[in-house]
This record gives sequence, C-alpha cells and structure tokens, in this order.
Amino acid sequence: MRFKLKTDFALVALTVVMGLASAPSHAVTISGLFNTGTDASNLALTGGNGVVDTHYQILSSTSPGYAGNQAVTYFHSAYAANDANSRWISLSANGSPGSNTTVYRTTFDLTGFDPLTALITGNWGVDNAGSIILNGVYSGISHTGFSSLVSFSLNSGFVAGMNTLDFEVRDFGQPTALRVDDLAGTANLYGPGNTVPEPTSIALLSLGLLGLAARRRKSLV
Repeated sequence: MRFKLKTDFALVALTVVMGLASAPSHAVTISGLFNTGTDASNLALTGGNGVVDTHYQILSSTSPGYAGNQAVTYFHSAYAANDANSRWISLSANGSPGSNTTVYRTTFDLTGFDPLTALITGNWGVDNAGSIILNGVYSGISHTGFSSLVSFSLNSGFVAGMNTLDFEVRDFGQPTALRVDDLAGTANLYGPGNTVPEPTSIALLSLGLLGLAARRRKSLV
C-alpha cells in the first residue's frame, strides 16, 4: 500500500511538471499593422495619385516642409504594380521633390503582448534605396530597387506598449517612393494561461509534490 501511494504521487508530480513544461505559447496576430496606401480595412485606397495615407507619416525629410505630413499615394510606370492590398506612397502626388532622404513612420501597439516573442514580416520596395528602423534602432535590413518587392523579417528590438516602425528612403533623383506589402506580425499574449512557467517554478512545484508524498508516506507508517 505504501509503495503504491508513493508511486501514485510520483506519477502525479511527473504529469503536472510535464504538462507545465509543454504549455502552448499562444501566439496571436498583432493588430494595427497596415500596408502602405491602404484604408482602415487594410485594402488599397481608391483614386489616383495624391490620396492621403493615414497610416504612414513623414517623420523627417531632408527636403524642407514635409516633416509631419501624411504620405500620399504615387505611382510610376517603372514600379512594381500596385494591387488590392497596397500602393506606393511618396512625399507628394507627383513624387517630388527628389534627391533626398525621407523617413516614413507607422506605429503599432504591443500592450498585452510579450515583446520578446514578437515577429513581423512583410515585403517592400524603394525608389531608390532604403533601410528599416525599429524603435529608433537600425535593423540591419536594407534594400535597393522598385521593379519588384523583396521580403523582410524582424524578430527582435520590440518593446512593451507602442512601437515605431520607420522606413528610411534615400532618393538619387526624382521621383521618390516607398511600398510596403503583406505586413503582418504575431506575438505571445501576457496573462493567465499564456505564460510558460520558468524552470525554477517547475522545480519548486516538483519539490512540493514530492514533500507531500513523503509526509503522506510517513503518516501511514
């Protein structure tokens, strides 16, 4: 009888610990990520050049008078074609002025998420060259070209709460433009049932269960 009780408690402890150690991470979609040139439903804006993009602001530009403005749609025949999910954006409806460096900013909120688990992917193109900056830090991702879009991925540098995602575009002659497509992200939620216990917590729980088993055995002797 004593041997059976000891074995039962050991099995219970092992089952609990194994269950906690293998708890799912519960990654969910990050909301508030928008492609360039889209509406509130993240669908391409309708109309010609010059339609305001409310999701991308001109953070700075070496051409005076544009910082603080919202980006607007612009398209040149040499660019990768717009589609139903995104459009090219620029400083103005005709892609001018050129020969400058402009930073376009979009933001998203990670409140309630674990920033260490965040991942954002997308495709982008620039006229002429560009770099991606996350929360004020250069990501090391750069690209040159506008005839096709290339993929990018960010898996570090995120912070709790509001995050900034900047696209620095360097132009070598008018026009200038940026395109971001298929922008999407995931992260684990904070909260009960969504946090995998640390190894220390699992070890303490194991010791507690084994101690309970020992006391139970002693009471039966």
